[in-house]
Amino acid sequence: MKKNNKCFIRVFVMITAVFCLAITGCPGDSEIKKIFVEPEPPEWGATVVTVTFAPGYAGAPEIAPVKILKGTVADYLWPGDPERNAYVFKGWFKGADKYTAQTIINDTITVTAHWALEISIEDQPGSAEVAALFTAANGFPAQLSDTWKIWGHKNSLLTHGFGADPTALVYEDKVYIYASNDSLMYNASGSVIQMDYAAGIQGTRSLSSADLVNWTDHGVINITGVRSTNPLIQNTTALIAPYKYASAAWAPSATWKMLGGSPKFFVFYANSGNGIGVISADSPIGPWSSPIDRLLIDRDTPNCGSVSWLFDPGVFVDDDGQGYLYLGGGDPQNVENTGQARRVKLGHDMISLAGIPETWNMPYLFEASELTKIKGKYYASWVTNSASKSGNLSGSYQIAYMIGDNPMGPYPASGGSGFGAPRPILNAPSSQLGTSDENNHHDFFEFKDRLYITYHASTITRAMGLGTIRYRSPHIDEVAALASIPSDGILPQVAMTRIGVDQVGRFNPYVLNEAESIGNQGGIYTRAVEDAGNGMVVTAIDSGDWVGVYGVDFGSAGAAKFTARVRTPETPENYVGAIEIRLDPARQGITSDTANLDGSSSRAWISGGEVIGRIRIKAKEGEAGNFSIVSINLDKTVTGVHDLVFVFYSSLGAKPITTGTSGNFQASHHKNGFEFDQWQFFN
Repeated sequence: MKKNNKCFIRVFVMITAVFCLAITGCPGDSEIKKIFVEPEPPEWGATVVTVTFAPGYAGAPEIAPVKILKGTVADYLWPGDPERNAYVFKGWFKGADKYTAQTIINDTITVTAHWALEISIEDQPGSAEVAALFTAANGFPAQLSDTWKIWGHKNSLLTHGFGADPTALVYEDKVYIYASNDSLMYNASGSVIQMDYAAGIQGTRSLSSADLVNWTDHGVINITGVRSTNPLIQNTTALIAPYKYASAAWAPSATWKMLGGSPKFFVFYANSGNGIGVISADSPIGPWSSPIDRLLIDRDTPNCGSVSWLFDPGVFVDDDGQGYLYLGGGDPQNVENTGQARRVKLGHDMISLAGIPETWNMPYLFEASELTKIKGKYYASWVTNSASKSGNLSGSYQIAYMIGDNPMGPYPASGGSGFGAPRPILNAPSSQLGTSDENNHHDFFEFKDRLYITYHASTITRAMGLGTIRYRSPHIDEVAALASIPSDGILPQVAMTRIGVDQVGRFNPYVLNEAESIGNQGGIYTRAVEDAGNGMVVTAIDSGDWVGVYGVDFGSAGAAKFTARVRTPETPENYVGAIEIRLDPARQGITSDTANLDGSSSRAWISGGEVIGRIRIKAKEGEAGNFSIVSINLDKTVTGVHDLVFVFYSSLGAKPITTGTSGNFQASHHKNGFEFDQWQFFN
């Protein structure tokens, strides 16, 4: 990254000017203008010329023009070098003439940025030579890397990491999921152990999708600085909420609201069981900041000090812009009215309280209180406790809901207003998916005329062979088409599934896509990289690893070319990587849509598929460690809708992941091979 010293020069000039004033007294106007070069033609009697900067591509950030005296140089007023993903800046030009900060300018001109594609990869060899990399003779494995969910399945949303307590935010035709970032923990001998919440929830994982089946990983939001046990996630990231009162960030709840004519995004989080904090941003993917230098709610907040578990925020913004916050849970767990539920109106700014949190009854509340508005009705929902229940509810750790006409209405309803009797919507994962989950956490959301519920279950750790050890993963299942919900608002009870939801729309291959937009995968991980397109790359690439994207629509004209942005490793010398592009592979191993993977006798992977092209990745001399664009013509023109898979080769060899508590999960978190940033097809 190039550094720009011009700001330093400006500050130096100003400091020098102030120093001169201090020792010489106040100069006249003309002397001041000599120090602060702000040309004014009527007073100077000289001609001012303007340099306008054209970035040279659509959608580029604007660069302020520079005004200087005719026949002089711009010097420190000249802008720093612009940046453009996948390109190298070659300079400012007018025609064939290059202009710099030291070029004498005699006329008002427009200069245009010239760019060159990042090319630090050697030219492609013959197709037979690249194909040979994917053979046993070059160490390519006979079986591709295991997947933690059967090919074609959509649950869990994330298989190269975990995500508990998911919350959903819908904005501009995308769904954003934020979840507690459960992270593998190990004992002294390196074996996986059951997660400790205080140390194991390491920030907030952020994902997004336009089709509900392929999810882009936006990385981990480091809110409170819990130390990472994943070597691919740096502990050096600046804390968002560095104030001493926050030590954890659990169970996020996200929303957005128009403020001052612009959208503002908020993620509320639990400080363990002792308060609620909030972060905000101008985009659903950040950058995030802490808008207040304290927790929003803590044990000094009126009527909150006695809440057993002061956690699990559920934020809701009504149609009129009024925000509400629901929270609380915990003991006693053997009664109907626990006295632990709280709710409060939020201030217009969403980061203040508009009153004192009030106690209300969410029957059999255990945790995870939420409020949602569906077709004009208010749905309060939560996870139930272990008490014996009457009415519609039964068992423990169900997700229940009740319908009301007022977000602050009572239960039971009084005077014709409030919430009706609770009903079940989702039973515990242990009773449906064969996991050992003790409880659950959920959120409702509407998308493309349908109602969905997101929740967590430890299906991925089961597939990894970790047995009853629980690390939770986000899932989504459909509740109903909005048009099918009856006038009384009663929802059908939802069955958890492994196959998940239908794809909503198709994936577009003709735009620049992030490599970490994933429908399924085997063997890879992701990590944050500053110069990457989304700030993230696919890493830990070994021979036989792969990334899959569901439901890619190549259209009737078809794709004939492919481009990828990759990063080569700095070592070893003469490293070679490769990508093989396949269509429509077959599921192998366990193939049933209702089967549980266990990391032992029940495992899954993919095989086959039509190969439509291959790319070799080898750095030019002196270019190792850099990003580069690499392009090929496909073996055929591809039309129609297909599942797409990128299969990887690395000259460092295969590194099959071993499963079980002594599995080599730690060793598989590495960045030794090439890294995959972005891709795009062309007609």
